[in-house]
Amino acid sequence: MRKNTLQYILVCFISVTAYGQNMFTTTGDADFIALDYANYIDVNDIQIEDKAIAIDFGSLLKASRFGFGIKYTEQSIDFMDYDHYHDFSAFNDVHTIELYLKYHQSINEQWDMDVTLAPYLSSTFEEAIGSEDFIFSYALNFTRVWDNEGLRSYLKLGAGYGALFGEPNFYPLVSYSSEITEKFRVEIGLPVTGLYYKINDQSRIDFTAQPESIYANNSSGFGFSNDQLYEDSKLELKALKLAAGYHFQFDSNWAANFNVGYLTASEFSIQDSDTTIIDFEANNSIALSIGISFNINNK
Repeated sequence: MRKNTLQYILVCFISVTAYGQNMFTTTGDADFIALDYANYIDVNDIQIEDKAIAIDFGSLLKASRFGFGIKYTEQSIDFMDYDHYHDFSAFNDVHTIELYLKYHQSINEQWDMDVTLAPYLSSTFEEAIGSEDFIFSYALNFTRVWDNEGLRSYLKLGAGYGALFGEPNFYPLVSYSSEITEKFRVEIGLPVTGLYYKINDQSRIDFTAQPESIYANNSSGFGFSNDQLYEDSKLELKALKLAAGYHFQFDSNWAANFNVGYLTASEFSIQDSDTTIIDFEANNSIALSIGISFNINNK
């Protein structure tokens, strides 16, 4: 049961299309490979299609307190009607490569500490890779665990730095999670608030609210209507995602998940330093995603 629960948590992290904006976590020694596909149907006449693969090698260091891995994401962006007025082809394809390393340490019987380092590259690859294509994300949090007759509660306090809310910045990590019953868990906090229900040993559903973002550098010059050429312009999307997800555990190795989401409070733009080159005035959008994972270290 612990291994199934662990794999479910890992798949949930992978299925969120966040491209370096979310910190990976690795618990125990469950290595896995995960594939994910997502589609944002209409972000104000812009369609975004994502394909991602993540590989975790948590146990190769032979110490349960360490975990590390890599994730690659390709985003295809169709500007549709906007392409009739200007050439946005430089932003049609965004590539993100994220490496992460996590260190876990038990402080005492009640408190644990987690440190995550996640440098990543997010770029259109239109020109040679430069310093503007890299972002160094990191997070530190402390977790308190209570056990009440087999039902656990968790308090997480910490902070991180990265592009979780668009342009890289510091953000808090504060959440409280409690198992109400053996099948039902509630989580309240930032960045994720959710309800999680275990139907049986194979099926689970969840309802979550969390930030969704894209932040990528265009390594080539981008010209707009004022004939000015912008170097290292940034594509930025930030929104709140409300989602319903279903997870199915085929066996001890294979698992799959399907999510239907709704993006609201969206902002989608191309930026240059503190200047907004164009604001697409993004509206609400439906987001669909499907993922599959394989546990490569089933013991």
